[in-house]
Amino acid sequence: MRKTYANNDKKIIILFIFMLSLLPQTVFSAGGTQYSRLVHKVDNMPSAKIIELADKYEKQNRHGDALVLYAVVYGRFKDSMNDDEKNQCAMARLKAGKIYYDKADYSKALDEFICGVKVSEQCDKPKFAARIYNNIGNVYCLFFEWEKGIGYYHKAYKLSKYSCDSKVEHDILLNMAGMYTFLGDLPNAIKYYKMSEQTKDPGDPEDVYMSGYAKSLIQIYKGNVAEGVARLKSLAVYAVQKKLEPKYQCFAYQEICYAYVQQGRSDSALKYMNLCDTTSRRYNLQHNFASVLKSLSEFYEDNGDVVKSNYYKSRYLSIMDSIYNTRKFDAAKNSLFTYEVDKTMREISDLHTREEQRLQTIRLQRVVTYAALIVAIVTMTFLFVVWRQKRRLHQSYADLYSVNRNFIDTQEELISRLRQADKTIKAKDEELEIMKAERADVAIMGEGAQDEQAKCQKKGLTGDQAQILADAIRNVMENTTAYCNVNFSLAMLAEMVGSNSKYVSQVINDTFHKSFYDYVNPYRIHLACARFKDTEHYGHLTMKAVAESVGFRSYSSFVSVFRKITGITPSLYQNMALKDKV
Repeated sequence: MRKTYANNDKKIIILFIFMLSLLPQTVFSAGGTQYSRLVHKVDNMPSAKIIELADKYEKQNRHGDALVLYAVVYGRFKDSMNDDEKNQCAMARLKAGKIYYDKADYSKALDEFICGVKVSEQCDKPKFAARIYNNIGNVYCLFFEWEKGIGYYHKAYKLSKYSCDSKVEHDILLNMAGMYTFLGDLPNAIKYYKMSEQTKDPGDPEDVYMSGYAKSLIQIYKGNVAEGVARLKSLAVYAVQKKLEPKYQCFAYQEICYAYVQQGRSDSALKYMNLCDTTSRRYNLQHNFASVLKSLSEFYEDNGDVVKSNYYKSRYLSIMDSIYNTRKFDAAKNSLFTYEVDKTMREISDLHTREEQRLQTIRLQRVVTYAALIVAIVTMTFLFVVWRQKRRLHQSYADLYSVNRNFIDTQEELISRLRQADKTIKAKDEELEIMKAERADVAIMGEGAQDEQAKCQKKGLTGDQAQILADAIRNVMENTTAYCNVNFSLAMLAEMVGSNSKYVSQVINDTFHKSFYDYVNPYRIHLACARFKDTEHYGHLTMKAVAESVGFRSYSSFVSVFRKITGITPSLYQNMALKDKV
């Protein structure tokens, strides 16, 4: 298991987001007739009482009944309601969204949160807006849109003054500390962690646990792995002692196993992987800890146990397919974007109306008209400049895409020619060997060739041996896809060409003038480019899946290498490839 803690970054952020969700999880099931009776039962009941009843059902794991009752409450929404009634509708949306969130139905959760935002922003004092935006940030971070997630956390923190609840503020600050820890921004992580300590309730076991958990993450990222692991172990015991939900034990187990992976302690890592998996299965929490299944699959694969590796891989893929429906998420995300744009336009319209009324009152239409004209000219000039710059930028991206596309096409043609040339050279070499045998005493080597041969002999390879090994390496890279294996290494390449790692590394350095990964990565990136264009066979894959299919274990590494080689991001290249195909 040759992994670093950075390789688990995405797993860590998915894990941290689940920490502040406190609702239990069961399977949604109930009959329509029962729901009809339930709706009729609460028809004349005040909204506050209905929410209390829904909360009771939710604690009893009757999620279907709870969702129906929350729907009854927010279905009563009217513009004429007072602030308290509107806040009750927003709270119902929030609670319904959290049920869907805990059931891993993130698209429906986001829909509920968006509706809650719309209701909250009609309140003079939106009590639940901070919680709703905090949960929206959680959903975005689950889909690896870190910047948007942090943006919503900041918005939630600004609105937390209306909640009058230090618990909400504490949760938001811990989320921000966790996100900045994951992104490697330790100064901000420490800043928000210290702020969260000021809002912590020492008498609340969940607050105490979460505070210790955030501190352990910061310790591990700072390199104090032993201290972080010790704290996590004590937190696992604390969760049992305080009878916290079982998922809190799993959170500690998972982070401990990742820390042991970082230290190369495979046996200890396996122990805590199994503890996390066993506990999550016992309490039906598998979707919260799917990354552990992937780690178990990789562990057994590295140790040659194919059966167990495939078993955990199958469970991992099954869970991931069920919870990450990106199409539904994109639809919900677009709905939020549309709402925010419409809201801004309404605000602009209101400002314009008030301005017109003011102009009529003070009768300065001419002055304002001139001012408006100047503003319009400046705005149009600014927009024109922005448009022109955007057009140039778009053209630059298009040129980069064209250069990369032509390079790949040209490279394929050159490879074909090189193969033909190799055949010709081999035939000439055979003739030359015959001539050398007949006239060995007059064989003449060029001064440059003598220097190169002397260099290779000094290192253990003759010039001819180095060339043969270089051809074998090139043959593996051009005629196989072995480099698509995430575990592809120098040793594996050496085995495939029938040599050893030392000689293969020597030839790559001397012949191709590159390090091993600098030599391998362009092949991976060019194959990824080809797969982005081949929508018929690879159009159903996400960019992360394409990255893994060409040998990158980390999506962030893939993006960095892709941009370094092509000059543009994978998403931009994929979009241009789709437009080019159309």
